[in-house]
Amino acid sequence: MAGNNVPVVNLDSLSTDQRRAIMMVKEGSSEEAPIEQAIRNLFVWAIITGSSDVHIAGRGRGDSPDIYVNVRTPEGLRNFVFRYPGTTLGRHWETKLFQLNGTSQGATTPDIASTRFEMELPADFARDKGLKPFADAPAYMVDIRTEYTKTYNGFKFTCRLLDPQRAPKLHEIGLSYAVIRTILRTISEPSGLVLVTGPTGSGKTTLLNAMLDRLNDGTKAIHTIEQPVEIGLRGDGPIAQVQVGGNITFKRALRSSLRQDPDIIMVAEIRDAETMEIALQAAQTGHLVFATLHTNSSYETYSRAIDLTEDKARDAYRVAQVLKAVVAQRLMDRYEGPVITRRLTRDEKFWLTSNGMDLGDTISEVQSGKKTGKIALVEVIVTTPEIKALLKADRIDTSAIYRAASEQDQFEPLAVRGVRAVQAGQARMSDCVTQLEGNMDAEAHPGLRVRLAKEHALNFVQVDRAIDAYHRAADEGSTASLLSFVEAAKVDAIAEVIEQAEV
Repeated sequence: MAGNNVPVVNLDSLSTDQRRAIMMVKEGSSEEAPIEQAIRNLFVWAIITGSSDVHIAGRGRGDSPDIYVNVRTPEGLRNFVFRYPGTTLGRHWETKLFQLNGTSQGATTPDIASTRFEMELPADFARDKGLKPFADAPAYMVDIRTEYTKTYNGFKFTCRLLDPQRAPKLHEIGLSYAVIRTILRTISEPSGLVLVTGPTGSGKTTLLNAMLDRLNDGTKAIHTIEQPVEIGLRGDGPIAQVQVGGNITFKRALRSSLRQDPDIIMVAEIRDAETMEIALQAAQTGHLVFATLHTNSSYETYSRAIDLTEDKARDAYRVAQVLKAVVAQRLMDRYEGPVITRRLTRDEKFWLTSNGMDLGDTISEVQSGKKTGKIALVEVIVTTPEIKALLKADRIDTSAIYRAASEQDQFEPLAVRGVRAVQAGQARMSDCVTQLEGNMDAEAHPGLRVRLAKEHALNFVQVDRAIDAYHRAADEGSTASLLSFVEAAKVDAIAEVIEQAEV
């Protein structure tokens, strides 16, 4: 065998039964044994490192493909290649993965298949590797969701590691106090619709499950409809998690859920008018409904929701009444290292201007190539009476919805949140430009946070701290205005500059 081997995880301390519980593999002297052990070792290492995906592809040469393994770790992709020249051993990677997933082989092998398998790490072994099993669980359980595709020159398995033990709580996602309190206030209502939007891989499911976890106290019946179920809910209350597939569609599962006495319903995705209709009915009849849509921003989600209804003229009123809040999310790479000041490029200045921001000619940002995970960028709009009136108008004005949202102090446009991460020494401007869309409405109408930063010579980190301090104080009974906290932040910023100059 030639290639770059994955890092070795020593399993010698485990019994034969424990190793088999992790993954049943050959351990004898057969030619296939090292391959099967390498596959087990690969997935154990991926779990320990907190990796999210394992890509395994066989490319070329018929029965003797080269095997390309790519693991998406928190630090980025790690790439490995396995070659077996003059043998058919490369094909055994495909055979073993089919076996793990229970996929038929031979003439009945599908060209595309969505399957899954589980892995169990002994609890003590997992703790020794820095993992934290559930307190009442005998093992560290990870569900592996697998998408198989027959390619033009071989095969490809994309394996998503669904690790419920790592699912963050709402306060662990990295949201500001203003955003968390807004979300908690919204989901504490007995009924209504909350929409979460963003592209695939933007963290929507993680955020939704963090919300559900906060509500999962044993006093409410929770029903989720997903494709697939990504994070298993635990608790003593009534919980039903339904996986869409085959004869079970989103709309059939949602309609059925209404007959199962739920208090809270989570629909992984609303794709059509019928599903939207059922969701609206549920939200109108005493249920709290969570769902996702695919849109580019929170304010565009309002018009998209109405577009998905059966009777737009009538249902705009219903959407206005039941849609309590819209949340948009993206993920950006987090970096760790020294911060340097450099000149902004022409493209960066254009992107900043198109999002209503003027940072001058320079930016201070982190320069290390070390990635340390992801940063959640979240913008939240509360459906205020002003926005309700806009939704009931003869024509939906998305720009007007943005302008109304931009005056809410918890609303931080994704672009502004991205720049705040840069100013905090956690992210890079280049990622903001390539991953976050421009918004010409922001150029014409900079939001509250952008205006506060400009008018008081603060950066977005300082503005965010001032807004959070204002809400914390207000929650404790203070009647001081937001502006007073911004003024205090300005005084602190000036004092910090003087202190640094003296040093």
